[in-house]
Amino acid sequence: MKKSIVALGILFSTTGFIFAQEKQTTNSVKDSLSNPNNKTKDIEEVVVIAYGTQKKGEVTGSVGRVNAETFKDRPIARVDQALTGQIAGVKTRSTTGKPGEALEVRVRGSASISASNSPVYVVDGMVVDDLGNVSPDDVQSIEVLKDAASTAMYGSRGSNGVVIVTTKKGNSGKPTFSFSQYYGVQTIEKKLDIMTSAEWIDYASESINKRWVALAPGNLASDSYAKRASYFNLANNTDYNLANVNFMVDPRWGTNQVANIDWQDAFYRPAAIQNYQLSVRGGNKNVKYAISGAYFDQEGLALNTGFNRFNLSAVIDVNISDKWKAGISLRPSYSKSYGAAVDGKDNEAHKMLSMVPVAELSAGLYTNFWKNNRYRWAGSTVSPIGTLENTTNDTNEFRLLSSLYMSYDIMPGLNFKISGGATNNYNINTGYIPTFNLLTNIPGQVSTASRKTVNYNRYLGEALLNYKKTLGDHSIAAIAGYSTEYYRTTNQYNRNRGFPNDDLKTFNFNQSTSVLNSEYTASAWMLISYFGRVNYDYKKKYMLSASIRRDGSSRFGWNNLWGTFAAFGGAWKIDEEEFLKDKTWLSNLKLRYSWGENGNNSIGDYRAFGTLTGGNYSFGGTLSNGLVPNTIRNNDLTWEKTRSSDFGFELGLFKRIDFTADYYIKKTNDLLLQQPIPFLSGYATMWKNVGSIENRGLELDLATKNLTGAFKWNTSANIAFNNNEVVQLGSENAPIYTGFSNSTNIIQVGQALNSFYLYEAIGVLSSSDIANTGIAKTSGAIAGDVRYKDVNGDGIINENDRYIIGSPTPDYYWGFTNTFSYKNFDLSVFFQGQKGGYSYALLGRAIDRPGMGTTTNVMGNWANRWRSDAEPGDGKTPRLDGTTGSLLDTRWLYDATYIQLKNVTLGYNFDQELVSKLKISNLRLYVSLENVWRKDNYYGGYNPESVQSDGTDYGAYPNAKVYMMGLNFNF
Repeated sequence: MKKSIVALGILFSTTGFIFAQEKQTTNSVKDSLSNPNNKTKDIEEVVVIAYGTQKKGEVTGSVGRVNAETFKDRPIARVDQALTGQIAGVKTRSTTGKPGEALEVRVRGSASISASNSPVYVVDGMVVDDLGNVSPDDVQSIEVLKDAASTAMYGSRGSNGVVIVTTKKGNSGKPTFSFSQYYGVQTIEKKLDIMTSAEWIDYASESINKRWVALAPGNLASDSYAKRASYFNLANNTDYNLANVNFMVDPRWGTNQVANIDWQDAFYRPAAIQNYQLSVRGGNKNVKYAISGAYFDQEGLALNTGFNRFNLSAVIDVNISDKWKAGISLRPSYSKSYGAAVDGKDNEAHKMLSMVPVAELSAGLYTNFWKNNRYRWAGSTVSPIGTLENTTNDTNEFRLLSSLYMSYDIMPGLNFKISGGATNNYNINTGYIPTFNLLTNIPGQVSTASRKTVNYNRYLGEALLNYKKTLGDHSIAAIAGYSTEYYRTTNQYNRNRGFPNDDLKTFNFNQSTSVLNSEYTASAWMLISYFGRVNYDYKKKYMLSASIRRDGSSRFGWNNLWGTFAAFGGAWKIDEEEFLKDKTWLSNLKLRYSWGENGNNSIGDYRAFGTLTGGNYSFGGTLSNGLVPNTIRNNDLTWEKTRSSDFGFELGLFKRIDFTADYYIKKTNDLLLQQPIPFLSGYATMWKNVGSIENRGLELDLATKNLTGAFKWNTSANIAFNNNEVVQLGSENAPIYTGFSNSTNIIQVGQALNSFYLYEAIGVLSSSDIANTGIAKTSGAIAGDVRYKDVNGDGIINENDRYIIGSPTPDYYWGFTNTFSYKNFDLSVFFQGQKGGYSYALLGRAIDRPGMGTTTNVMGNWANRWRSDAEPGDGKTPRLDGTTGSLLDTRWLYDATYIQLKNVTLGYNFDQELVSKLKISNLRLYVSLENVWRKDNYYGGYNPESVQSDGTDYGAYPNAKVYMMGLNFNF
């Protein structure tokens, strides 16, 4: 907690600076502060909570808020991007820069091993799987419910937090049209340091010459190509297709007779991003409406990749009578994501980075593609440029989010509301990979076509009874409700091979020569819930809340379908006490406490039940199709439960400083875990409730109005600390190995989730080290191999020398925004980042191991490799023909600390007198830069954020810098 205390000191130092600024306020401001009648508290601001709204000053839980104003001028494709760096305790990661992809969102750390750690997403009261079909321009605000008192009303899913999105609604008055548009250009944030053609030529030459010299006595590294050709009795020493590439260097290296290629420059390109939205809002006292349409288009940085989306939204609210109200919302969207797979192991980015940077002039970027032979000194990888340009991989998705409600005021303060909604997704992916090798095949011969359709339907029905009553100094608000949800998903997948030609590039079952896959699956589950909440306050000073929810989920065993989750919270508005009520310098002083329990049922369908899968039986020597047991049932499988406590403190000073601090303890028990079981059972794993994980953390938020005159300056800062620890893992606390090949990470009691479990590389072995029996080394080690730390001191490097070295969990993460305005100009500068945590670069390792040969490219550090005792290089990079390439060690473990200038926006609001002549209003022009600059220590991949939940990165799609200009106006 020492770091937390330091951070508190920093924030209060900032507050001290604001105090100093107070002395410089104008007389008018001083007069207003000295007048008790002008004291305005912040309690009237309304925030959205579970199943309703509440005044900010009356909230007993921990709720973070993001207003649409903070991201309206940013080039974001998805609503979840707006959360980055804005709320303490809410951590987002861009695990891929692929256009249209969701961010990973974590609220107060990860609390589960096998179940989901993602929060619940709610759009205007409808629970949705993600925020992919909501246009950011339609959003009014985003609230994040963080503690149990706030989330318990979503009991079955609230353990990971709740993200509530409220969209813009209609209002009374004549129709108001709004138009917004931006256009920008994207460039790659950074390139990886891989060998240039000159460096690779030196690298390959060393390896080939070593083999040549060792081949026969008298052979020299300086021997010519002709001499080597003669040794191998080559008939033509200018036909390089005959060369023995293991012992002969290409004499054209370093000349313009071969193509020298920067594959990253060819693979990634400047790409356009654009967005257009038109909306109209209006109505009268009886009918209010908000209708909008939007188009978003983002080309991918990688060739022939991208994403576009069309959104429509219609929200109508009707006052049928004094007692009856009704409303309907429809949000259809259509999106298309296209392009060959770029991220991940053996996909196109991985292949591109490992491509030898030299090729035949006649082939260039299309080496080993169509009728071009592969370059003899390179591997057999097909040109990734050709693959990107000619592969079809289109995902078209139609989504419809619809809801309707009707409410009736039974009597003053008592309201009954019924609502229903549906999420209908239709997703179709079509793929076609043509025959790339036309030297030995004809078009279509080995081509593959695929088609996958996913239908997802989610239905929700709710009934709510709301009661509100004020009696003197006492106020009470209660809610009781019932909901039922039904989910059904169907998947159909077909993949065929061999077609008459590559002209159509479509899936055609009848024309293919073989069926590779033909599958159909369907699944469904249900959730039934009863819930209630009571809020009470006395004199706006003392607030209490209590809630309970009972959920039944079909995903659990028959013995434990139901779970009950309760929470309570209390708050004390100290500034409303008589001894502080008239203190003009104090605008808010509040203490909060909450405790509660939430559940988690976010595992796959039918995990508690024994299932069957296809298998063959032999009857009389003849195989017959049948079914065999696939999983073992667990009738006692039940809810994963998270209990959490939150201690909150709020302080407002001079109507210019707002400070919030929250300390929480969050413990998850009965972890839903797919646990290995003895093979004697006939099964490998079984879903069980095993173990517990604890998260403890401190969250600090500070908002200040530094200058309030003609030149205005506001600051918003937040920082969050979280300590994650595995507390228990079954009765014997046996560790669980995870990560790449279950060899890079470990889940162990007393450690953070998915801690790294590796060999520690401490240098490179010299010849004298090899001769020194006192220095521990791997079996068969040679000079130039990696030297490892002998953890147990037994003089031998083996499996027992792996140990825990850090985890993916950062020490803290933060956001810092400053906004300035003067006359018609405004400027926003937004930084965010994190300190600590580690990333493991599997991509870097994949192209960075000794002993891999020279038919691929490698990381740039190999230019400083160990060559001999006299030329030890950088002291970290081993010899190119070493023996330690199979070990997973710390050479690819990176400190994930980074600081990023996330966004800079400069805007100008035209004078109303000028724009009124154009028959419009509120004309605004702005320029915005996204992902402007980042400082990090990550050299094994494109982005320290682009890691999986275990902290490993196998080559994620890079993020883009965006340079854009936008225009907004009303009419």
